[in-house]
Amino acid sequence: MNRRRLEEKIMLGVISLLAIISAIPIFAIIINIYSEGLKYVSLSFLIDFPPPPISGGAGGIGPALVGSLILIGLATVIGGAIGFFTGLYLSEYSHTKLAQYTQMFLQIMVEFPTIIIGLFAYSVLVAPLKRFNAFAGAFALSIVIIPYIALNVREAYKSIPYTLKEAAFSLGLSYPKVYLRVLLSTAKRGVLTALLIGMAKAGGETAPLLLTILGTTFTYFEGLDQPINAIPLLIYNFALSPYERWHQVAWGASAVLLTIILTIFIISRLVVKEVKI
Repeated sequence: MNRRRLEEKIMLGVISLLAIISAIPIFAIIINIYSEGLKYVSLSFLIDFPPPPISGGAGGIGPALVGSLILIGLATVIGGAIGFFTGLYLSEYSHTKLAQYTQMFLQIMVEFPTIIIGLFAYSVLVAPLKRFNAFAGAFALSIVIIPYIALNVREAYKSIPYTLKEAAFSLGLSYPKVYLRVLLSTAKRGVLTALLIGMAKAGGETAPLLLTILGTTFTYFEGLDQPINAIPLLIYNFALSPYERWHQVAWGASAVLLTIILTIFIISRLVVKEVKI
């Protein structure tokens, strides 16, 4: 074996080892959460109210689960619409100063502390109403996911061959029909992936919810202008409590939340794998 082949095999072995080492923490987290949390998860756990801290039944996360689904759905509708059209603008007018500054701002927002977004939502939707409310939480989450959706939609439309755009415009179609029907049919998998990534991000956020929704533990959804609970916020509150029973609920809620996030990401990866242009 010559020296070049030996160096190649050594380098390949080092890279493979580093890749395995980098994956160990995430697998350790997944194994730990499921080993601790799955034993508390059942159908009743998904629909029951949380238990009293000292006595009573096993309890569950019903209000928090419903609240999370409502917040994710509403945030995806708001953030998805804004993010989609922002990404579409960035893909088609990337040469303009406005598009360049917008893209730079979105890239900054990806790393932006989400607690500050929660504080902004508090100042515009909670303080004026003098009430924590579900819409404020969804509004904060929609801001969090906009950059993820916009940047992924931009990449989806940028990947479309220019000849396809020329062919669409040569038929005399209007701009809305070209971009929202012809080109969207080609980029739809990338757009769907962007929305799924946004949903996963919204589902796992805690910091913006601390300042917006309050976290009602023993009531189901009562309206967008009323407080609401969410799984990440329930985990945060229960994990910090001194009660062992609430710690068990937090572990079970963590397993449920992890399952939701992993399911969304698995679907998004399968969607990407099937992209054909």
